[in-house]
Amino acid sequence: MRYPDTKAESSPIGILIPGIGISYADAVRSMKNESRFQQYCQIAGFDAGYLNNQTSPYEINDTLDTQKLSYVVNCVMCDQYEKKQIRMDYVVGYSMGIYAALYCGGYYAFETGLQILEKAFELIRDYCESTPYDYGMGLILGLTESEIRGLLFSGVGEGIDIAVYNGIRGFVVAGVREKVQTCLQKALSFGALGVKAIHTHHPYHTLLLNETFMPFSRYLSTLSFAVPSHKVLSPIDGDVVTAENAANVIATALCTPLHFEKVIHVLANDLHVQHCYETSPIKSMRNLVRYINRHIRIHCLHEETV
Repeated sequence: MRYPDTKAESSPIGILIPGIGISYADAVRSMKNESRFQQYCQIAGFDAGYLNNQTSPYEINDTLDTQKLSYVVNCVMCDQYEKKQIRMDYVVGYSMGIYAALYCGGYYAFETGLQILEKAFELIRDYCESTPYDYGMGLILGLTESEIRGLLFSGVGEGIDIAVYNGIRGFVVAGVREKVQTCLQKALSFGALGVKAIHTHHPYHTLLLNETFMPFSRYLSTLSFAVPSHKVLSPIDGDVVTAENAANVIATALCTPLHFEKVIHVLANDLHVQHCYETSPIKSMRNLVRYINRHIRIHCLHEETV
């Protein structure tokens, strides 16, 4: 199937933006000579030496540089879609993809999103380092929410929760690292289709980060958000983010579980989106969306067919 003609396509078009849990090596390789990419890398503080190290596969660790590189790549990809006159009726950012999603939607300039990302990372890092715990996250496929809570969380105590709902049998859990590891091991013994540890020391999207909410909110209250040019859906509940509530959505998303499966169902069922373009370099959003709703067709800028 060829790309849909977005000028003639009657149904709305969506843009899907991934987070940090994937390698952006291929994307860096493909766009490293483009002027916009070079401009944004310079603003983000990346030199040629750093970028050269990203052009081959590497272990994906959750560092500030990793998050900034993800933001740069996704912002540039959104600009490329804009340049090719791909319609962007609705934009969805998965996890830390929210920063690039709001940039894509026109809520703020590239520099503002970068500053927000840096502030969030600083607050979370400092808080986590102030506690006696080492934190982690993990992906579990093949178990329901009730099975995760009843079979995995039972007996491990507090300090772990579901961070992202990816479907009725797809979840990301986060919390104290040893508890996350215990749950991943238990999941396999209870019939999970697969588990995967996520390379981070931060329990994103859980109440464990609630201490960062107020200082982050105070910081965000000093910023101005523009009336958007494209609608961004909240990763928390799928509602449209406005200029007035953007700061609250950003702050809340750090310490509240995200419902990606609900967002995709809103796109398909309520907003009647049949085609989406992803900024992901390795089709991760396509695979995730197909797991939730197979009626949405996912396209990528550098492919001729899907």
